[in-house]
Order: sequence, then structure tokens, then C-alpha cells
Amino acid sequence: MEQVYALGVSCIELVQYWLGDYGEYFKFVNHFSNPHYVMEVLFPLITILDSVFASQLIVCLSFGGWMNAVMKWWLLEDRPYWWVRETTFYTNTNRPHLHQTSQTCETGPGSPSGHTTTAASVLILAVMWMSHICNDRKWNLWWWKYFTYPLFGFALISVMFARLFVATHFPHQCLLGALLGLFLAPALCIYVTDPFIWRYSTHATMPASQAMIWHVVCAIIAILISVVTYYSLVLFGIDPHYTVKLAFRWCEAPDNIHVSTTPMFALVQCTANLLGCALSVSPALAEYRHNTKNRSLIISIFATAASIYAFKQLEENIPRASAFKFYMLQFILNMARPALLLRLVPALSLWPYSGQIKQKVN
Repeated sequence: MEQVYALGVSCIELVQYWLGDYGEYFKFVNHFSNPHYVMEVLFPLITILDSVFASQLIVCLSFGGWMNAVMKWWLLEDRPYWWVRETTFYTNTNRPHLHQTSQTCETGPGSPSGHTTTAASVLILAVMWMSHICNDRKWNLWWWKYFTYPLFGFALISVMFARLFVATHFPHQCLLGALLGLFLAPALCIYVTDPFIWRYSTHATMPASQAMIWHVVCAIIAILISVVTYYSLVLFGIDPHYTVKLAFRWCEAPDNIHVSTTPMFALVQCTANLLGCALSVSPALAEYRHNTKNRSLIISIFATAASIYAFKQLEENIPRASAFKFYMLQFILNMARPALLLRLVPALSLWPYSGQIKQKVN
């Protein structure tokens, strides 16, 4: 791997040299492709527009984030900004210097890239959503693909270059992350999805209670795989948090290190969201999309904004003295997010029109 890493460092040097004037653009791209940002801001905003697209998004983000974090512990690859300082591949006279930014100091193993996984999933979901709008609803906008596909490619390549620019990933890690996101999004939405919304899976005829149990079992299996992975590393004498120590050692500005970049935090957040989604499985999940004329967007906007603010305040006030309490409270908070935004807020926005909806059903 040393030769692969060295080649990657050369690519990063070229990106930093030739695209140095685009630092602010790459900073913007890195921020908006951050899985933490997408989960906390983009997902709630999407719930206002389309509950089905939002549920697809949270499932793909949660499962993709879980898979990404577990694979990081499976592969245990380095990140460029610390590898270039730790390796004996170079001598002290020819050791490259990689420029660091405020977004460089991520703490987990490097492969695959979580930002590119998230970006690929979100972008392909957006294409699927636009296909539904432009084709399934018979708008007959034949030209939308010629506009969307090039934009899709440009956005994904921008995220990959942004990760290289801040020296937090090697090129092959970005490519693996992109392939993972491109595969997971359609696979989850077509084959392993909520049976009451898309009706593609083999579980489409399940009663609501049985479907919920099936989804909860799947979420619990994901949690168990995370626990087994963690303690397998410990059993083989590998510190699961050794990359955090490397980040603190070689990050030029340790104040830029955030707990949200650790695999442990990602696993807690993603498995909690998966369990929250599993508990929200119901035919009512799709009612918000189908009752476009019988819902209050004003109620939905204000309730969602209040939810975002409340979650932000609660997260900032979680005590950090005890790691167990911190992660337990994070788990509870993230488990509540899908239930609140996919069930309670849509129900509130449909409530003023409940009489009309009942007449429509009858």
C-alpha cells in the first residue's frame, strides 16, 4: 500500500498546487457534503417537501453511514495528512508537505470516504426523484436528463477533489466511497425498502406490525455487527481509537478536531437513525406526499424549524464528561429524529384537513 499511498500523495500535491485558488469553493463543497450536515439540516428540510423522498434519504444516509464506518474499521487505512508524516517511505529531505485546512483533521480511518458516499447517495436519489417528477407524473420534460446528468457528474467530482484538496483522503478512498454510495442508494430504495411506500420488496404484503418487527430486527443486527467489529479489533490487540491519536499528533490545529468525525460517533448516529426509521414504518408515512392539496406547509415549515433548533440545542448541551452517557444520549436523540420528522410533523400538517382526507378515502 505504500506505493499506492505515495501515488495518492502526488495527486494531492497536484490538486493543491493547480487548484489552490479554489480553496473557498472546496470548503463550501466539503461543508455541504458532510454526512453530519446532511443528516441534521438537509434531511429535515426535505421532509417539508416530500416525506417519501425524505424517508429514502434517511435510510440511505443511515445505512450508508453505518456501512462506511464499519468498513473503515475493517480496512484500517491511513489518511494522507498523517501518513505522509508517519511513513518511512520518504526520507526527511524529500518528504512532501501537504497543506492542511480547518477541514483536514478528521479522526477515523480513511477508507472509504464518507463524504463521497453521502454525496453519491444524495445525488442519485435526487436523480431518481427528478425522474419521478418529470416522467411518472407525465410532465414530459424530455430534456431534464441532459441538464441533470452532467450536473450530477460535476457535483460528485467536485466532492472528490474537495476531499483531496484538504488532504483527508487518498484518491482510491474517494473512488471507493463514490461507488459505495452509487450502489447503496438504488439498492436500498428498490429492493430493501419500506414496503408501504414503494412496494417493490418481497415484504410488501406484510401487516404493519410484522413489517415494523422485521425492520427493527434488521436495525438490531446492524448494531450487533458494529459491536462485534469493535470488540474484534480489541481482541486482536488493535485500539479502535488509534487513528484519533494520530489525528491529534499530526493535525496542525487540534482545535479543529470534532467528535463527529470518529467511527464510534458515526455508528451511534446511523444505527440510532436506522432504529428510529424502523419504528416509524407505517402506511401513514406516505400520506404526506399523496395529500399535496390537503396539508399545511406553514405548519410543516414551523414545526420542522422548531425541531431542527430543538435538536441542535439538545445536542450542544449533552454532557461530555462520561463517554457512555454521551453516546447513549446521542443514540436516543438520533433515534427520535426520524420518528418526529417523518411521523409527528407530517401528522400535524395534515391535521387541519383530516376531515377532507377521510371523505376522500371514503
